[in-house]
Amino acid sequence: MLEGHGDDAWKYGLPIRGNFSSNVWYGGLDEGLREHLCARLGSVTHYPEVDGRTVRGLAAAAFGVLPEQVLVTNGATEAIYLVAQLFAGRSATVLAPAFAEYEDACRMHGMQVRIGAWPGKAGEGFGTDLVFICNPNNPTGCALALDDLLRMIRAEPGVLFVVDESYIEFTASSATVLRELPVNVLVLRSLTKSCRIPGLRVGFVVGQAEQVRRLQRLKMPWSVNQLALEAAEYIFRHPDRFVVPLERLLGETAVFRSQLRGATGWKVRDSDTHYFLVEAPEAFTAGQLKEGLVQEWGLLIRDASNFRGLSPRHFRIACQAPGDNQLLIEALRQCSRSGQ
Repeated sequence: MLEGHGDDAWKYGLPIRGNFSSNVWYGGLDEGLREHLCARLGSVTHYPEVDGRTVRGLAAAAFGVLPEQVLVTNGATEAIYLVAQLFAGRSATVLAPAFAEYEDACRMHGMQVRIGAWPGKAGEGFGTDLVFICNPNNPTGCALALDDLLRMIRAEPGVLFVVDESYIEFTASSATVLRELPVNVLVLRSLTKSCRIPGLRVGFVVGQAEQVRRLQRLKMPWSVNQLALEAAEYIFRHPDRFVVPLERLLGETAVFRSQLRGATGWKVRDSDTHYFLVEAPEAFTAGQLKEGLVQEWGLLIRDASNFRGLSPRHFRIACQAPGDNQLLIEALRQCSRSGQ
């Protein structure tokens, strides 16, 4: 899907005062990382490691697995398409609402796709070769408790579960499945959101060594560029610089949701993360709201109508700095009063 994602300010050519459309947590690039990338800019005159093996080793240590259990990818999205390619022509269940790329990747590779309801349950009997589940979920921000997730995985030993943990750093309601890593699980991870580097695509697949080797054989060489690998290496060597201040962020998010409900009277969903869904009244569509907020306020939201199971009135927003949150609250307050 080339269109329909968040963080698409490039389409408008207008200054954006507040970007609520991306789940990258607010704040600029880490200064140490900025200095490191500037210092290493000359390294782009050489090819990167063909398989990112240095970063693979560092990631394995951070995730508590062996290097042969890790594949470095061009963001989590490349990992999704590699898994679909590996299972081409077979079948998958996508637990929705969900990131559209799961379904798109499966259909691209001729897979039969069944849409299930997130979060699924133990003993459901999916009847497919794969199950894609995002935990915490995107776009709802809800997290499934680790024990519940593991029960579901263990109840279906013949199914490979692809657990996307791209937002795991943003919840206190669930722990990573990497703590136990059942044999029928591939875990997707990303540095994009928690480390604020969406322009540098770095992701990982973590699983049993044989499954990872099979994915590696499908992966094109040099898919992760030199500066992305430099950033990942710096991040893994300086983990204390990239700890999300979760208690503060979730506290700000709770205040933001409450004030938004009070200002508009709209349906603002609870969430276990710093992003959440809003459902506008029937007088609005998310697309119209998005256009109006960009043009009149310089504020960008995520039109969530292209997520399976959501309506044309759903949009997703992520908590930003308190001052920016107040701007969006005021803008939506005026929309709710004017009906446009």
